[in-house]
Amino acid sequence: MATTRLSVNITDETAQALRTLAKEKGTTVTDIVRQATGLLKFIDAELKDPEQVLQIKNIRTNEVSRIKLI
Repeated sequence: MATTRLSVNITDETAQALRTLAKEKGTTVTDIVRQATGLLKFIDAELKDPEQVLQIKNIRTNEVSRIKLI
């Protein structure tokens, strides 16, 4: 797979969140960015219809969270 080096400006808070996630998951910041990008791409594709809402259900509590990207 070909790669491209990018330089982006992010807040200190976002940078720290990326580092924390990478450490918790035992991976790199680059991999966290790849995973987040893939997840956003998936969610965006699923929510193309403005009337569609993504739901996440906790199987233990039956609590449902709804996600709608704007």
